[in-house]
Amino acid sequence: MGGKRVQAKRKGKRRSAKSGGGRLFLCAGTVVIVCVMLLFANALYNSPSAVKIPIASPISSIEQPAAGQSQFPAGQSQPAQGNSLVAQGQSSVSYPDASRSLPANQSGLGGQQPLLIQPVERRPSFDIPQAQDGARLCFVIDDGGQNLETLRSYLEVPVPLAIAVMPKLAHTKESARMVVAAGKELMLHQPMQSVSLSLWPGPGAVEPDMTAGQIKELVASNLEELGVGVRGMNNHEGSLITADLAMIGAVLDVALDYGVFFMDSRTSSNTKAPQAALSRGMKILERDIFIDNVLERDAMLGQIMEGLELANKNGKAIMIGHVDKSADILPALLTELAAELEEKGYLVVCPSQLVGKN
Repeated sequence: MGGKRVQAKRKGKRRSAKSGGGRLFLCAGTVVIVCVMLLFANALYNSPSAVKIPIASPISSIEQPAAGQSQFPAGQSQPAQGNSLVAQGQSSVSYPDASRSLPANQSGLGGQQPLLIQPVERRPSFDIPQAQDGARLCFVIDDGGQNLETLRSYLEVPVPLAIAVMPKLAHTKESARMVVAAGKELMLHQPMQSVSLSLWPGPGAVEPDMTAGQIKELVASNLEELGVGVRGMNNHEGSLITADLAMIGAVLDVALDYGVFFMDSRTSSNTKAPQAALSRGMKILERDIFIDNVLERDAMLGQIMEGLELANKNGKAIMIGHVDKSADILPALLTELAAELEEKGYLVVCPSQLVGKN
């Protein structure tokens, strides 16, 4: 009998140990679950997409109505639609990451409006030197007539420009019409043969085997094609023709007959255009700078800056670019420069305004 009691006690102790072990395992499992939940909550809070309201946020300091008190002023009911609290005639104050707007006089911030910082668009500064004695700048854009879209980008530049249009191309007449309609100055970009005889300057070109009469007839025809709005002309290429006194003289005779100015693009240091003009008592213009020999923005800016130096030294500077060649850079660059050039006292003019000026 005594042996049976001892065995019963031993069985009870084993059941008690098993029960205690089960409770311990259950507690440990609960702790693990709680830890996992805390880690997940922390990861969710630190996620970039999580919306967090800092303790010091102005939103957290908005006064809340007391229990049973309406958040609307007396006599004002909640709008039927949406969550806007703006009454008619009241301005709205918007809070970042907030889902509602409050009237300006109900911000709940002690009568003070929250400071909302808006990005400020800054105009680039080019460190342009001050103009000396009303220095004048003239921008001429060559090679018009080939592409209407690239031409349009220059017509939108907010400074006076001259566009030199080539003759007898598919878009010659339409380009001339667009230039005049945009208020820019229209020029004939007269093709002439260069010293490299393998290079064809294009249709309507003055060629070395032409007589003076043929040259005059051709150039007059090209001027007529552009219409009555044309004010002047310059040479496209032409290092061979401009170096011939008689041939360039025939071109100048047509300019005199039509009452238009001539600008020597100076594609050759051997040009005889100044001598031909002098013998006719005629004032011509001469190019100072090619802007876009290098098709990089910084290089073009450097050329324009060189033009500013010349204008401050000589009173004026004529700078030439090209419609298709630099359309992705030069129109935007000139647009950015426009305001600062004006502020520094430079006068941007059309070439016709420089004829006869020192």
